[in-house]
Formats: sequence, C-alpha cells, structure tokens
Amino acid sequence: MGQCVAVVGTGYWGRNHVRTWAALKQEHVIERLIVCDLDENRARELAEEFDCEWHTDALTLKDTFAITAASIATPTPMHAPLAIALMEQGVDVLVEKPLAMNEAEAQTTVETAKSLGRLLCVGHLFRYHVAIRKAAEMIANGEIGPVLHIESDRLSVREPRPDIGVIAALAIHDMDICRDLMGDIDPEEISAFSLPSEIKGIEDHAVIHMRFPSNTSDNPLGPSAQITVSWRSRVRGKVRELRIIGRDASLHIDYLDHTGLWIHKHPQNIRGPDWGGFGAAPRERVEIEGGEPSLTAELRAFANACNLHAQGTPFDSLNILAPGEIGVIGMRLVESALQATKE
Repeated sequence: MGQCVAVVGTGYWGRNHVRTWAALKQEHVIERLIVCDLDENRARELAEEFDCEWHTDALTLKDTFAITAASIATPTPMHAPLAIALMEQGVDVLVEKPLAMNEAEAQTTVETAKSLGRLLCVGHLFRYHVAIRKAAEMIANGEIGPVLHIESDRLSVREPRPDIGVIAALAIHDMDICRDLMGDIDPEEISAFSLPSEIKGIEDHAVIHMRFPSNTSDNPLGPSAQITVSWRSRVRGKVRELRIIGRDASLHIDYLDHTGLWIHKHPQNIRGPDWGGFGAAPRERVEIEGGEPSLTAELRAFANACNLHAQGTPFDSLNILAPGEIGVIGMRLVESALQATKE
C-alpha cells in the first residue's frame, strides 16, 4: 500500500505543498493526499481544486486517514508542537522552516524524533536546488579556486508577518546555503543590523555578515558572506540571487532558475580587456539537465526516504539533505543574527 500524506496548513506556502504533492500523486509517488486546515471552507476548496481529501483537525489525521507522513506548513509557533504530536502518533514529518521558535525547542523536536524512531526533515529546500548542488560540487573540486566571498539577495514586497521577521523567515535560507556551500562548516562570526516594521518586534529588512574560519575553502583569511533580506523591495521587486566570488572564477545563481547557472572565469584573479576590463568577466552558461523546482525535489526526496525508512533502511543511509539537525543549526544561526542586531 502506498503512502498517505497530509499537508497541515494551507497558507501561501502550504498551498504550494498541496500543489506539489498533488503532482507527485499523479506520478504515483504517493497514493493519497489529505489537506488539513482549521478553516473548513479553505480546506474543502483546496481539496476540490487539487482532487484530494480534506480534514480540519491535525491531531486526528492518523486515526481518520491512517496517514504515514505529513508536511507541516502552519504559522511558525505551531511547527514544533504539531511535529511532536504527529511523530508520537507514528507519523514521519517534514516541517517548514524555521523548525521551531528557538534553538532549544528545535533541539527538543529532534530529540523526540530520535527517541521515537521517526523521520524528521526540515524545509531548507534550497539544499535541493540543482544549481546550489552544482555550485557546492564545483567549490569542493576547486573549480573556482578559493572562495573569497559570497553575496546573497532575497528581496520582495509584502506585509510583515505577525510571527517572525525577515531573519527567521528569509535569511535562515541564505545563512544555511552559505554554510552548505562551505561544506557545512559553521561561521565563526555573525554581525547584522535590521530595520523595524510597523509590527513591534518584527524586522522587515536586514543585512547579515558571516565570516568563516581561516582556510575554509582554501582561503587563508576565511571566506565572508553578505546577506540582504527585505520585504520592502520597492525598487527591485522580487529578487532571488546568489553570487559566489572565487579567485579563479565566480558563479551567479538565480534561485528561480532550475536549469543551470552562470560562471565568470578570471584565472588567478586576472584583469584586463580580455577578462572584462572594468566590467564583468566573460560568462559561460553551465546547463544542468533534469532539474526540477526545489520544493518538488525536496518532497520527492522526503517521500522516497519515508518509503526506505518504512522498509527498515537506517537513517544514515537515507541521503537526507535537510534532517532535523539542520533545522537546529538554522535556528542557532537565526538567534545569533537576531542577537547581533541588538549589539
């Protein structure tokens, strides 16, 4: 019998989970899909749109539908409590980031998963982005030389969220991406500043600087990363860009592009008219075949891991790119950045 998956929470991102799971259901990756939301009308309408079943009580999903796995895409304060409750019922869960409201709560969630023998994944979906994986491979192989610095922009225009600001909602992705690209090495220093929104305690614009230890990526000084996140991007609109500056070449990734990336070659940091003069170094396209949207890749990997887990495959053989431990580290980075804004 195939998997029965529930999506708990049908806001903007929860809807994306429903749409993606529905497509995977069409591919027979899963057998049944349940939409769950406290708002009965919303749950019913979304279920009708995507031809699946619906429910209003997350805590009775297991008894009612015998679900085997769930995506949790509720407001952040409910992430950890719902994950723990469902895991206690024998359900494997993928929790949208951030995993919890703080590092301690995230660690408790991970420890609960371990004690129950349940699969816990976190929605750090850019670890499944094909261009990020290609960039990580190129960096590890020395194809761009020592990494000097990384620049990441994640900008948009929206009303502030009432539960978390841009650091926990947006920058958590970019800080995790930089750490991922550096071989999962922790930064040794984080500094940041933020600007307040009209909601007290919620920032809607932030700039974060991370410095990695000496000799990370063969850089004696240690690579640095500058991350800009904002909900007030009135000039540039929606921007999702990553630039990785190496000694011998630089990479440009558009997070919205799942077909490849750009490489600008400048061996030994060479300058001159053949290498862009006062402009950008010449660029070449690096095509990546078989790429798919990050959320699709993430949910597909989660479904496959759930199947293998049910068959008795050990956790360390599941090839999960964003297990619960990554969610704990993500919260640690967020708390460090938020503390830095106060200092």
